[in-house]
Amino acid sequence: MNRRIEVEAMSMSSLPDTVPENEAPVPEGPLGWPMILLIIVICLAVVASGWWVAKAVFDEPVPSQDRRGSPSASASPEDPVAFVEQTASRMESADSYAVSFTRRKDGTPVGEGTARYDTAGTPLFEHSFTYIDGTEVYRYDLGDGTPITTAGHGLQIPTEPTDADRYLCSTAFGTAKLHEITGTSPDIEFLGREEVETEEGATAALRYEGTFTATLGDYDVHRRENTLTSEDEAAFTLWVSPEGRPLRLLYVTPEGVEEAYEYEVS
Repeated sequence: MNRRIEVEAMSMSSLPDTVPENEAPVPEGPLGWPMILLIIVICLAVVASGWWVAKAVFDEPVPSQDRRGSPSASASPEDPVAFVEQTASRMESADSYAVSFTRRKDGTPVGEGTARYDTAGTPLFEHSFTYIDGTEVYRYDLGDGTPITTAGHGLQIPTEPTDADRYLCSTAFGTAKLHEITGTSPDIEFLGREEVETEEGATAALRYEGTFTATLGDYDVHRRENTLTSEDEAAFTLWVSPEGRPLRLLYVTPEGVEEAYEYEVS
């Protein structure tokens, strides 16, 4: 059985109660990092009973195991799989990135989220998602590979992380959809060059389309755990800069799930 450490955040103010009766409400924002670090050290020390935990948290942060090295060769845009895979690799080797995304179901908004990575940051990686009912979920990676989730019930630090924990609480989340496209799309194709509107204005872009198997991350508020599901034959459109930076991804599944991603890579 997957064991978790849960510490209630008793001092946090709350949004309108959206969880079942007798459960703690969801916080308005992420926990303060001095408090988070203190709770992490205490919780992990209880489980690990060793100074190496505190040392790993404070003295010896290491890059996430999900990060990959820089690409060694330049792929042609006309080779969709190779070029998009190279795009993912370049994003993974960047010093920082930011991803914003929205989700809809049958045209109705479900919520919106952000994911950020910064080699100089604490935490190195943070991922948040706000549901339309106000429920907020925050996920973190301090850099030592420990997945951390908070969703109104204090910190949840699994001693046996699930695939969902690893997917949603690590830097791998930033490029997950790109790898899902290159790994599962049977019909990805390069459609040509065009301009897309970004925060920087009109930007030159390469357009790719096809279908793929999309992995959807979620949070089960009743079971207090991260979850994953797969949606086959999701139709996507992906825009990438000629230099290989991801710009925008739109996709919709046959079941009516729509997601839109905007990327910023340093």
